[in-house]
Amino acid sequence: MKKIIYSSFLKLIAVILLITSIVCGVLTMIYGNLEYGEEEQDIYAFESDFSESWYISYLLSRPENLLMDAYYSAYGDREYEGEVTFDDQETYSQESNAVEDPEIIEDNLTQTFGDPYNFEKINYYVQWNDLVFTNCGAVAPEELMQGEYYSYLKRDNTGMVERSSTNELRGYWIEGLERFDSTSVIIISCSVKEETAKEYRAIWERQENIFIGMCVQTLLCAIVALILLIYLLCVCGKKANGEYKNMWLDNVWVEIHLAAVIAAGVGSVALCIFVLEEYMWGNFPHILIGWAIGAASAFGSLVIITSLLSIIRNIKTKRLVETSIILRILRWILHLIIKMIKWIWRLTKAFWTTIFRMLSKKTGVLFTTMLFVYTALIGVMGVCTAISPIWLLIGVLLFGIACFAVACRAKDLDEIKKGVSEVRSGNVSYKIPELKCDDMKPLAVNINDIAKGLDESVSAKVKAERLKSELITNVSHDLKTPITSIVSYTELLSKIDELPEEAKDYVSVIAKKSDRLKRLTQDLFDISKAQSGNDDVVLEKLDVALLINQALGEHDNEIQSSGLPFCVEAPKELFILADGRKMSRVLSNLINNILKYTMKNTRVFIAACEKEGNIEIEFKNISAYPLNFNVEEITQRFVRGDESRTAEGNGLGLAIAKSYTEICNGVFEIVVDGDMFKAILKFKKYS
Repeated sequence: MKKIIYSSFLKLIAVILLITSIVCGVLTMIYGNLEYGEEEQDIYAFESDFSESWYISYLLSRPENLLMDAYYSAYGDREYEGEVTFDDQETYSQESNAVEDPEIIEDNLTQTFGDPYNFEKINYYVQWNDLVFTNCGAVAPEELMQGEYYSYLKRDNTGMVERSSTNELRGYWIEGLERFDSTSVIIISCSVKEETAKEYRAIWERQENIFIGMCVQTLLCAIVALILLIYLLCVCGKKANGEYKNMWLDNVWVEIHLAAVIAAGVGSVALCIFVLEEYMWGNFPHILIGWAIGAASAFGSLVIITSLLSIIRNIKTKRLVETSIILRILRWILHLIIKMIKWIWRLTKAFWTTIFRMLSKKTGVLFTTMLFVYTALIGVMGVCTAISPIWLLIGVLLFGIACFAVACRAKDLDEIKKGVSEVRSGNVSYKIPELKCDDMKPLAVNINDIAKGLDESVSAKVKAERLKSELITNVSHDLKTPITSIVSYTELLSKIDELPEEAKDYVSVIAKKSDRLKRLTQDLFDISKAQSGNDDVVLEKLDVALLINQALGEHDNEIQSSGLPFCVEAPKELFILADGRKMSRVLSNLINNILKYTMKNTRVFIAACEKEGNIEIEFKNISAYPLNFNVEEITQRFVRGDESRTAEGNGLGLAIAKSYTEICNGVFEIVVDGDMFKAILKFKKYS
């Protein structure tokens, strides 16, 4: 069912039917008005019955109106010429007590009621004082009250009016005659002729049928059009699966659509009015009216519906702002206003926060008070200077005192800054001297206390490290004797030929493990001495190339058996100042580390070069294990890159290399780049 409701074909049919309904409604109104206008005059005016017709009221009021016209024709011109005005009517009536010249009124009445054209459709009987006018030979006004539609009016010489009618009269009222004539006796009786009533009843009924039929048909077309429009508004831009989709026409600016709607609506109406006027003047054929007005209505409706549906689709897909220049400008202005408000709010908040923070401090209150008092005093002295020059000297003296106070505070601030800088640089024993400003003294005391606490903490930590290193050194030294004994007795056991094969295997394992324990103890002893600062260092001039080749020569057998090609680039005449024995140990540890952890069938690079006055020695190899460790932790004691600890090593090789490099005034760095492991040694060039 949804597929049918949201199908493009049904939407197209709905658009066609909507335009057709609008065109039919417009044509119904046009042809209804044309047919309505074919009558001699409009008789029907929404009355519920012909007896209430405005035209019957008009006919029955005509004698009374013509009587009033006779008076106006006699006195109206004089009023307009300024002889008599309505503002003077009370004075005028009292002075004249009636009409100024009754013969003028009599002549006008005779001329008016003697014209048969004025009374073709009614019979009347009019009496003015002793003068009687009638067009039907009636001898008394009561004779005309026998008709279906009649009116009767009588005014006596006192101005009292008696009225009777079958229809509510509209037009001039006889009461208005009092400003001209308040004493004449007037009787007016009239009735509509029977043939006239019959004729105009038929016209009234025909016009009523035309109008009602036109309204009903137009209303039906409007209802159908409204239903179709609501359907199109609900389904436009939406698919059966609930997804919204735009058309290429929706990319047009909304303002262009609105302009098209206005232009199409105004243009269509203007064209219809032009065609009707030309038709009324006889310049447009009747047969083409429907085609012209229908085409104009259809085109205007098509443009309006297309633009309206495009706007609705943009609203549904939330693209109305993006496709509207005015809305985008308004949105930009709104965002700008919001940003400005937020900026002003933040600025105001920051300002008051700063003020409150400053005032919440003792120093802030003091500075603010001093500034206020100083400014007030300077202002008072500036005013008093006009009275006596002595106040100028007092102002200069006050300025000097203020400068002295600022200088004292500035000096105290400089002392505090210097103390903080000394502590930051590591001189925790520095003490800020006594300050002059009382409010600055607590700050200086606090900084001195912090420095004292840091000094004590550093001393305690150094002492703990020294004790730990001494403990390790002593334990390592004490372990040497039993380990040496174990190694010696193991060698003696291995030389006995009568031992069973199983015992020989045990002896071999003991020898291997004791040798490893001996190396571990020696390494631990060496690194403890190096880190505790108790190791002797003999600095001498060393040739880097010779140092590298010597280390490679010492491990030549291991290098050959590993199958790893070593690519060495060490130019001559590169000298450093270091301890030769310790540097040999550093290079030996790095080469051992490479032999243990390098991936098979890869190359090892060792290079030495000069960079910016420094000598750099770089060892590079591809690791056989994932390098997922922290480069800052790998050089610590007992930390290994192989977390599974399947390879040989005790986790002290890199730690010893770093310690020996640093006590030789060098820098030891580890760099990891993917699976590539780099160890870099940096020394100052020695010439």
